Amino acid sequence: MNVLERDHIIKGLLKYCELDTLAMVMIYEFWQHEIKTQNKKI
Repeated sequence: MNVLERDHIIKGLLKYCELDTLAMVMIYEFWQHEIKTQNKKI
């Protein structure tokens, strides 16, 4: 594997990690909102 291929793979993995983390934060925020909404109904 040459340097260019390695750098391309590294950039792809970093982008994947960034998007995966963003998705986890969005899921967490959604559930926090749902819990607060449900608590107001009780």
